[in-house]
Amino acid sequence: MAIITKDLHVWFEVISKSGEKLTFFNDETPEHNFPIAFQVNGSDSPTPSVNTVTLYNLSKEHSDFFEKGQKVYLYANWGPSKKLISQGFITKLDNPQHDGTTDSQAISFTEGTDYSNIKANRLKVEKKKDVKPSKLVKTTRPGHYENKIVNHHRKQVWVPAKKVNHRVKTRETKTIRSNKAYRKGTTYKAVIQGIAAQCGIKISKLQLHKNPKLKHAYTARGKPLTLIKQLVKHTESSFNYVQGRLEIVDPKSEKKTWFDIDDQDLVQPPASNTSDDEKKKTWEITTPLVPEIVVNTGIVMKSRYLKGRFYVKSYQHSSDGENPQTQCSLLPM
Repeated sequence: MAIITKDLHVWFEVISKSGEKLTFFNDETPEHNFPIAFQVNGSDSPTPSVNTVTLYNLSKEHSDFFEKGQKVYLYANWGPSKKLISQGFITKLDNPQHDGTTDSQAISFTEGTDYSNIKANRLKVEKKKDVKPSKLVKTTRPGHYENKIVNHHRKQVWVPAKKVNHRVKTRETKTIRSNKAYRKGTTYKAVIQGIAAQCGIKISKLQLHKNPKLKHAYTARGKPLTLIKQLVKHTESSFNYVQGRLEIVDPKSEKKTWFDIDDQDLVQPPASNTSDDEKKKTWEITTPLVPEIVVNTGIVMKSRYLKGRFYVKSYQHSSDGENPQTQCSLLPM
């Protein structure tokens, strides 16, 4: 597709918890020649990747601005239009490094929101239940005469009043917490949506390859993200983060985005891994930076070394500040 590799622009935006924004910008001009190195990873996994941006020769004021938990955005493109590479929250600030001439500051951020720590008890729901317990109450049994045998003769004997325990039935409504259950015949999509909504897990896209129905009643027990991952596996779909957004998609569907890659675009010839299953064999390619490439992007290989239709299983956008590249692992369609 003849990737045009000129006029590189990179933006790194950091937003403080109070809403103040700090933007670092590089377009390789004398006014904005501020190298920004980065490494951004993506894969067909529901675990958010940890990415890194490295800034150089920061002032103390700028260095002191960074804090854990701040929202960050990384954009890059060959040209002035912004294209999102990744977004997330700062999780680590490395100590500034000095090599004798240059100071550098590495900032690590987790892409998107990590839902893996949501506890299993978020899946419990409250229900009202009528119960019929009983309780013991003290009552007074009045005095009375009883017929008794005394010295072989039947006589009426006075029995004085006394306190006795008496069990009384009561009716109460109690609130109980139990795991939410889904009826037989409920679709997997409905179960996934129900668990996500109940636990505050935001799924930006939900497109299943298959949507079977439950053969038996299903009770949601365990960590929510783990349950969703198990359910998605039965639908033969892909569960992953895409530029900070959690998506469930059909990896076998016709791709909305396709890129033609030929030998002009390849930094080096494609390399394959070893696999007995031809359909699971991945091919590794490296090209100049293509910001639009994410997991499940369609790739048409037109190289003399590799031809055919593939989709991206995992990728890495990286730059040392000067040579931005995209590395992909491809699976055949």
